[in-house]
Amino acid sequence: MKIYISADIEGISGIVAINQVIPGERDYQRSRELMTKEVNAAIEGAIEVGATEIVVNDLHGAGTNILIESLNDKAQLITGSSRKGAMMEGLDSSFDAVILIGYHPRMNVSGVLSHSFHGGVISNININSKDVGEFYMNACVAGHFNVPVVLVSGDNTLEEEVKEVNAAIETVVVKTSYGRYAAKCLSPSVVFEKIKEKVKIALINATNIEPIKLQEPPEMKVTFLNSGQAEFASIMPGTELVEPNIVSYSGKSIIDVYRALTAMVKIASSN
Repeated sequence: MKIYISADIEGISGIVAINQVIPGERDYQRSRELMTKEVNAAIEGAIEVGATEIVVNDLHGAGTNILIESLNDKAQLITGSSRKGAMMEGLDSSFDAVILIGYHPRMNVSGVLSHSFHGGVISNININSKDVGEFYMNACVAGHFNVPVVLVSGDNTLEEEVKEVNAAIETVVVKTSYGRYAAKCLSPSVVFEKIKEKVKIALINATNIEPIKLQEPPEMKVTFLNSGQAEFASIMPGTELVEPNIVSYSGKSIIDVYRALTAMVKIASSN
């Protein structure tokens, strides 16, 4: 059994503030340790039900958050930035299941540290008339390869987002949102055990969870925080500036629009 783990940091228990997720800021090192331990809990659960190969993708920021020296040695780590596959780099049809650890709600939803891909650039992402965030986009990338997302961990608001899409996906609520910058958090030791046990359940039932697939060809509209960002993003070939701060893009598949989104965010955030 081959397992892919995509790991973010904002959805880790105990993390509620910006200074906890930015390198060099106060408490960032603690956040890295907590993130690594939650990922390890998922790895341990996967191993206990027969996983023979586990790939972990560190997707937060520059992708250098997980402490490889503390990571379970049964897993391999994808780290670093400027990846064509972005948050789902290295995923293909050879995997049996995807696990999303430390995820967060989409932008403009009242969940802990909610944002979509880049909080300083993106206000909203709409795919085929549905407002979406990182969970949905990444789950659709997995679905493109016919791989199901079987478990997602994060706050209670994210759980609602997940269950609305597919109620069969297992969730681990590690904290209850009291807004964007506050939450009631479970103790890390409790979280580790919950993730481990839920991963085991999710992988045992993986064949009963349908991959999330988009109706193709997909149409994407990206709402930027301001018109200047949208203008820069619309420089990319294939895009159209449909409103002062909204850029549209149509692709042949979710992979096309995913890469287009990644490129637009890079362009818009560099100016």
